Amino acid sequence: MGAWGSRNFENDSALDFVGAFTTTPSVENLAAALTTVINLGAEGEYIEVEEASAALAAAEILATVLGKPAPDFPAELRPALGAIHNAAALQQTARKAVNQVLKESELQELWAEGDDFAEWQTIQRDLVDRLK
Repeated sequence: MGAWGSRNFENDSALDFVGAFTTTPSVENLAAALTTVINLGAEGEYIEVEEASAALAAAEILATVLGKPAPDFPAELRPALGAIHNAAALQQTARKAVNQVLKESELQELWAEGDDFAEWQTIQRDLVDRLK
């Protein structure tokens, strides 16, 4: 059974990103996940759950590196954070990626169909605020 919850580390796609990130932690991996979503949105391409979830996880990692972690940030990720340098340069990119997922993505569509949509939106808006 897959993981599915309103927080950004509570789904299989985000956990897949986390697994890959902990193996090779770098600011480039965070940037790739974030820019993928931005580029797809700019090109009018569909942003699937996997890409959206990876971008949200990358943004959460970035927020934590910047000293503004979510209360449920996974402890097992903390050792990989030391490899992240120049994270502040990605703040605007991360905010843009999160807003793109909120605006138009398969993940947004799935949440809009359920009862917890408002909670999910609140979590994403909090993430955008923590990236300021």
